Amino acid sequence: MKTIAKLILLSALATVAACGKSAGPDGAASAGSSTEGFFFKQEFNYNLTSNPVVEVPVVRLGTQGDLTVQVTATGASEFTVPGEVVIKDGDRMGTLAVTYDPSKLSFNQLYQVALAIKDYTSLYGFQNATLTIEKPTSYYKYGAGTIVEDWWGEQEDKDMYAREFAEDVLQCYLPDCWGHDSGAGYPVQNYVFYWNTKTNQVYVPFQFMGCEDWCIADQGAIACMFGGPDHQEGSAEWRAFIDNYYKTCPYPQPHYDPAKKAFYLSDSAACSPADGSVAYGTPGRPDVFTLE
Repeated sequence: MKTIAKLILLSALATVAACGKSAGPDGAASAGSSTEGFFFKQEFNYNLTSNPVVEVPVVRLGTQGDLTVQVTATGASEFTVPGEVVIKDGDRMGTLAVTYDPSKLSFNQLYQVALAIKDYTSLYGFQNATLTIEKPTSYYKYGAGTIVEDWWGEQEDKDMYAREFAEDVLQCYLPDCWGHDSGAGYPVQNYVFYWNTKTNQVYVPFQFMGCEDWCIADQGAIACMFGGPDHQEGSAEWRAFIDNYYKTCPYPQPHYDPAKKAFYLSDSAACSPADGSVAYGTPGRPDVFTLE
């Protein structure tokens, strides 16, 4: 796949060179400047793998001689960016090899580095580019079970899906929940929550129920939405804020009971996004998902 992408890029550069500059004295495909390096696009997006390096192409139109392109970088400190790229004689492309330590990166986080070519003079391409890097994890089927949705009076068989989100934390979802069988007219949505597998605390983020007027969440997430640490869903600060809320909350914190294999989830059916007040449902009567 990398080879195919490289061939497509070089083919496109050759076309630009042929159209935009005259050919060299020998008629070879070295048309265009050999001394002007540039980025061929402004955004580069990569998913991290076990190989701790990503390669950003720096290109030119001509092919004559070695060209050293100076590059500056600002942004995510977790990445080491070389200060220059060498495009070898006969080549139109060199690669900026950005390296990193995988152990210092968090799951499902975006990291950005702003790149710029020093002494940019080219009439083609771009001087600046943004490198966005993510360490994603994929959802997998965790297990099958049954959810009882208290407010809707429904019981449905569901598969639970999960992915690694942070250390000892899984981001989970149950597909197609929230009263869609009740005739209430709400669109089908997934039921998302975070599970600390070490403490068995569960965190239900503030989620819209298919409309902008009413939402569903556990009481801790409501408290976080209306005064929490920047509403950063799933973050350690967000979870700590909710944990602290439940120290004085009159209702039990959403949690997983390993003896019963049961997740005690949202403890209110619907709340106002204006102030977090419960509009429908009974606080303290949670939705419960039980694994088989």
